[in-house]
Amino acid sequence: MSKNKPALVVAGLVIVVILLMMCAFQVRFTETAVVTRFDQINEVIEPAQAGLHFKMPWPIDQVHRYDNRLRAFETEFRQLGTEDQKTVVMTAYATWRIADARQFLKAVRKEETAQQKLRDLLENRVSIVLRTHPLSHLVNIDRNENKFTQIEQEFLSGIRDSAKLNYGIELVSVGIKRLGIPESVTKEVFERMKQDRQKTIKELAAEGEAKSKEIRASAEEIAGKILARADAYAKNLEGQGEAEAAKYNAEFSKNPKLANLLKMRETLQKILASGQTTMVLDAKNIPPLTLLQEAAKSLKPSGSSAAPDRSGRVNSEEDKLGAATGTKGPDKQ
Repeated sequence: MSKNKPALVVAGLVIVVILLMMCAFQVRFTETAVVTRFDQINEVIEPAQAGLHFKMPWPIDQVHRYDNRLRAFETEFRQLGTEDQKTVVMTAYATWRIADARQFLKAVRKEETAQQKLRDLLENRVSIVLRTHPLSHLVNIDRNENKFTQIEQEFLSGIRDSAKLNYGIELVSVGIKRLGIPESVTKEVFERMKQDRQKTIKELAAEGEAKSKEIRASAEEIAGKILARADAYAKNLEGQGEAEAAKYNAEFSKNPKLANLLKMRETLQKILASGQTTMVLDAKNIPPLTLLQEAAKSLKPSGSSAAPDRSGRVNSEEDKLGAATGTKGPDKQ
């Protein structure tokens, strides 16, 4: 008996381990476990209770595990009709998770079966919703006319409550994955898009024309104001000039001959000072060159060609002419 004792101990330990393996199970934080006893739900273990749990050995108790993470599936690529009797080819998708493991086990049991049921629900809902919308709500260059988001919300709202109530499934999102147009409809779509583009072009052109007229009118108004200010300023300067000139005119009116003489003298000085123009004119008839004749007459006749100045130099005819006209000869400049 003592010889078989170690073997009995080992056998006992093996039996204990086997019993523990049959009675103990672990639940992950991403899972929901449903424990059934003779096919009747005995306990539901949520992700918040993740860890080691115990049950009666099989076949008394069984553990059904369901992953709580999101899953996705899509419908088949098939033709559907719109409200305006147009045909589109569409594939829709849905993301879902198990929200009520108890109801899911009763109604579905397997995830593959659940996905097939959801696919049937979604395909029927898509077909119903599209028959209430024209093609322009799906294909349009105008964002205000495009109803993609609204259509997807109608897909989801029509089957979300049913899926949760009947199958314990939460539908998170539903949308359109692919959208195609048959060749028979493509030409009509392109023609409508061209018309929409032409309409947009006309609207933008009209808006630009109105804007240009507004800018042009504003510029003309500003230019008018600037010209009016400049004209007023010019008139002010002109008035100041006339007032200033009136002072000199009053003096010149007292002695007109002096005024004419000074004016001709000023003109002659400008002509002689330029030194860049050679003119052959009759000085007897063209003022102010007549001053040259008067200067020549004012010269006193003398037996010699010139009279010496204080420095002993002889004044040339040019110096005498400069003295009469108020200018200097080349050597005195």
